[in-house]
Amino acid sequence: MIEQLILGAFLVVPLVIVALLFSDELWQEHRHQQELRHMDVPPHRIDWRHPLRRMRNRP
Repeated sequence: MIEQLILGAFLVVPLVIVALLFSDELWQEHRHQQELRHMDVPPHRIDWRHPLRRMRNRP
């Protein structure tokens, strides 16, 4: 019983930490986008391609 609690804590705590850090990053990006909208800057598109493909297709 104790071993399962310890194992569960080692599995759940890192997931919670990662989720909090990721949500904070998303919140900061959202605030940044809102600031750009107030300055009438068009939103930029995120390039999700692999960095090597991105470099290959540059003019």
